Amino acid sequence: MKRILLNADIGERGPFHPVDRELMDYIDIANIACGGHAGDPESVAAFMSLAAERGVAVAAHLSYPDREGFGRKTVALPFERLLQSLDEQLALMPEPACVKFHGALYNDSVVESPLAAGLSEWMRDKKVVSVITLKGSELAAHCGRAGIAVMAEAFAERRYVYSPVSGRLSLVGRDRPDASIADLEEAVGMVRAIVDEGKVPAFVDEVSSREVRMIGIPVDTICIHSDSAIALDLARAIRKVLEGGQHGRR
Repeated sequence: MKRILLNADIGERGPFHPVDRELMDYIDIANIACGGHAGDPESVAAFMSLAAERGVAVAAHLSYPDREGFGRKTVALPFERLLQSLDEQLALMPEPACVKFHGALYNDSVVESPLAAGLSEWMRDKKVVSVITLKGSELAAHCGRAGIAVMAEAFAERRYVYSPVSGRLSLVGRDRPDASIADLEEAVGMVRAIVDEGKVPAFVDEVSSREVRMIGIPVDTICIHSDSAIALDLARAIRKVLEGGQHGRR
């Protein structure tokens, strides 16, 4: 049976946030915020050190330059200016092998082919080896052609929309009150469906339709957002699901 890894977005609330630090006991990959939406040199260094101590892999968590909006809205700026910002963010991590985009940049790269193409070329030039994104996304397709390995991701506490026309899953927008799952039991149930069946429940066409189907989702890694109210309890529960009831990562 393929091993599914657990990842979390880390370092968005400073170097000493207790939830982020405890999450490092349960996750396999820490996506460390590099200053675009959150994070700074001190927090990056702190979590890089903690990851080395605890045997956790790291990914550079990069976003539109939008600290005020926490990177959750598309920022209209020339592509060269975006790359300049990504260069500055990436420079906070020594020789990062893996990248995960954050928020609006993640979502935009899923559906916008020119953006995905430009980002994949930039990552190839920076010698990035792997990227965490949705399987079947534009970014996944362009990274595959650029020789960058794709780690297919599913989310533990976000809801999905499925388009029968494009055949593509996407996340419910953060502007909607039902974008995130706040109930621990519901989130764990979705993770069990991902692990056991390779499927997620998704609204069809749009959230307002209320029609839900189970849709196939290839997955190498499952994400927890560290700022979720259920993050720690969910990490503990997912660890047990992934490792057959064992507590902790090892």
